[in-house]
Amino acid sequence: MSGQTCVDLSRLPRFVDISCVQAFHGQADIEQLAERAREGDFVSAHVLPSWISFARGLLEGSRTLVGGPAGFPSGGSLPDVKLREVQRLLDAGAQEIDVVVNIGRLRSGLYDDVTRELEPIVLLVGGEVPLRAILEVGYLDDEQVVEGARAAVKAGMRWIKSGTGWSGRPTTSHHIALMAEGALGKAELKAAGGIRSLETVEAMIDLGVTRFGMNADAAMDLAAQASAR
Repeated sequence: MSGQTCVDLSRLPRFVDISCVQAFHGQADIEQLAERAREGDFVSAHVLPSWISFARGLLEGSRTLVGGPAGFPSGGSLPDVKLREVQRLLDAGAQEIDVVVNIGRLRSGLYDDVTRELEPIVLLVGGEVPLRAILEVGYLDDEQVVEGARAAVKAGMRWIKSGTGWSGRPTTSHHIALMAEGALGKAELKAAGGIRSLETVEAMIDLGVTRFGMNADAAMDLAAQASAR
């Protein structure tokens, strides 16, 4: 995609979002996330939909955006339900939205179904906020990763994200290379799920990643390593 941002490791937090999206996370967890987002100057903090408004209030005046997911984490919501959830995220003030594709249909080779589900979401958001399609690569074979990226691009998605971080299967550089193959330079790439070393970050940047999603502990550790170089 022309005009992609070049990731500057010395400013790594501005290319990393941290999250608090487990079902058991409560108000204290969201407050701690916001505090760490401010402290680390991370580009965004992602929370579950019910916490969007609360997180926006906590991060008012900071440079950190507040994002939230739709169809999370399974991707199996009915298309109209997922579309409605995206609308409600916008209404609540979400400044970024990550949408989980229908993983089961993707694994079934029903790639046109994936495109058809995403198209009305793209139209609804209309570029108002960054919108990403999550593929959940840990559940996919190589062909499915490539075709999932293609399906998302065909729907008009300008960002493709590797995973939710819930699968327990880390995103690898191989996954990113496959995503890049499918995206054909028409979408930016976000890597998330099990990224724990600066070497992995650098390898993924070389493959075209311009945004990372991490838990706060890993993000702060890697940011400290990058700034110490």
